[in-house]
Amino acid sequence: MGELSRQEARLRLVVNRDEVDRISGELWHLGTLGIEEQLDGDDVILLAGFDSAVAADEAATQLERFAIVEEFGSGDYLDTWREFATVYRTGNRLVVKAPWVSYEPDGTELVLWIDPGRSFGSGSHPSTQLALAELERLLEGNESVLDVGCGSGILAVAAARLGATQVLAIDIDTAAPDVTVGNAQANGVAEFIEVSTDPLGDVTETFDVVVANMLASTLIELAPALIGVVRPRGRLVISGILDLQMQSVVEALQPLELLTTREREAVEQTWVVLTFG
Repeated sequence: MGELSRQEARLRLVVNRDEVDRISGELWHLGTLGIEEQLDGDDVILLAGFDSAVAADEAATQLERFAIVEEFGSGDYLDTWREFATVYRTGNRLVVKAPWVSYEPDGTELVLWIDPGRSFGSGSHPSTQLALAELERLLEGNESVLDVGCGSGILAVAAARLGATQVLAIDIDTAAPDVTVGNAQANGVAEFIEVSTDPLGDVTETFDVVVANMLASTLIELAPALIGVVRPRGRLVISGILDLQMQSVVEALQPLELLTTREREAVEQTWVVLTFG
């Protein structure tokens, strides 16, 4: 195989129907920009868009299963997911919508205008919805919040809209800051949010609430650093994991105590959000 290009590409995988939700969740965490599902007899073809063939190939490597990288020069495919954008409700009053989707909220709803751009975080994935609902439950106003692996900035923006007055959003993905800043501006909370590509290990402050929506393997690897940025009597919110991964994450985050567990069932699996203190 020749050298992979930096032009846009998609990853083609054939999966069993009972694997669709789990594999799609992993693809979102690995940076896909959109997923199309095509029925193929008893199987499902997943077509996952990426901003480069290199990124698609890296995702295939992480998945550890056979997949085909299909390169193409046009951005048309990567933007087709926008046609299917919808409105997502989570928690008691949070509503997540794309800027181009029309929606009339009622008086009790808090609407987040989120354009995921080329970053993970449209609000559609169960792990994101669980984290949003937990932030709504925890935040009362005037808190400091750290969003680790911010992606589109959806959790950072939600925290600021929910009353946090100091929010630091970090992501080593160089595309994340521009998207996060744009979403913060669109929601009128840019003054409360600082964005950085510094790794978590470089963060020296501590925070009232730390939220991390990531793969279980990454959360376990970052566990010591995550513990270190939670101030005394603060809270650490962990999302992006399945119930069968929970025990290993809980063990990695000792001596923090697991305070609450909330679940969201999906096809053949259950996503969880854990809050530690």
